[in-house]
Amino acid sequence: MKFTTGLALLSALATSTAQILVPPGPVKGPNTLVFKQIGGIPNNECLTFTNSGEIVQAACAWTHADRQVTPGKILGTDVLIVQRGFAAPFRGDLVGKTACVAFNETTFRAEDCSRNDLLFVRFDVGNGRIQANGAPVCLSGYDSKAFVKIDVGLQRCSQFTITAVAPTRP
Repeated sequence: MKFTTGLALLSALATSTAQILVPPGPVKGPNTLVFKQIGGIPNNECLTFTNSGEIVQAACAWTHADRQVTPGKILGTDVLIVQRGFAAPFRGDLVGKTACVAFNETTFRAEDCSRNDLLFVRFDVGNGRIQANGAPVCLSGYDSKAFVKIDVGLQRCSQFTITAVAPTRP
């Protein structure tokens, strides 16, 4: 009887220890924001996320979930959490997941926040720039199709103003 009780206790301890070691998901900050580029494409200067998770410039529609991001943290690292939801035909890997803005060595785009092979993107309130954490990379504007461009080296970083909005359900 004592042996069975001891095994049950060890099993419970192992289970509770495993639960403690699992990294938590992102913790959202208090404000959901819309980012507007200073000197962006006239009438289309706000960031938005396409169905494929790409970031483009579009009209500033404060109530659209695809325009909204929430600054937060994952294990102490600053992140931008994407408010919109994604559908299986376009980004099946993001269905039911929390998406963060990440840098994949070529662009900034929405990716699963639980991935550990990408650099997360943050907003630096001090200089109004969107940058990758841990890398000298920033969002530097847009191409002719309104897709974001990246500057490696922080020489031509776009600046953004932010507007706090009520989060729209994805």
